[in-house]
Amino acid sequence: MLIRAIRKAQPMLGGSELANDAKAFIGQEAIHTREHRAFNNRLIEIGLDVKATLDEMEQDIKEIEATKSLQEHLAIVVTGEHIIYSFTRALLASSHHHIEQHEAVRALFIWHALEEMEHQSVCDDIYKHLYGKGTEHRLLYFRTLTNTGNLLGRIVVKLMRSLLAQSREPRKGELREFISWLVRTPGIGTIATKEILGFFSPRFNHWSRLEEDQKLIAAHLKFV
Repeated sequence: MLIRAIRKAQPMLGGSELANDAKAFIGQEAIHTREHRAFNNRLIEIGLDVKATLDEMEQDIKEIEATKSLQEHLAIVVTGEHIIYSFTRALLASSHHHIEQHEAVRALFIWHALEEMEHQSVCDDIYKHLYGKGTEHRLLYFRTLTNTGNLLGRIVVKLMRSLLAQSREPRKGELREFISWLVRTPGIGTIATKEILGFFSPRFNHWSRLEEDQKLIAAHLKFV
């Protein structure tokens, strides 16, 4: 979805620096997509079939795209990227080191978080270049974020339910533990919510966080 949106925008970027950013973004997302597919194929190989759920999601996404203008499509991408950025930033900023995980799994998820941190400003820059910024655009972002958040939430819930149903029965108290994980320790959901809400401040600027983000990235490179 991200690649399709940026490809539609490319002819409007001319010879600007953003044209190079868009090309690099598409290349990075293509590799990202390839790795997601490899991961999903590996799940299937070990007996966790996610194909039906993923096909359903892809259909939902294409139906949404078919009814949106390029501006709305880019707004979906910007807000979706920021939601993902917020959760990955929350992961890196939290005390996730104390969570029990296999080393390879930890490295995979940290790598994924680092990549999301690294490129999250590109889509927002392209949107502002094409359509401007201000109150009306923040309102569009807010409306879009609600819809995008619902879409991402449904995707996560469907996948989790599907994977759990194929692997084991739910454990007593597991939901309570998960809520505590989100809200208290390491509190990823709480941190991410603050990041998401901060996006709508008139003073918010991805580039103003560059130094802090780079420090988070550098501190976690040792895990991958």
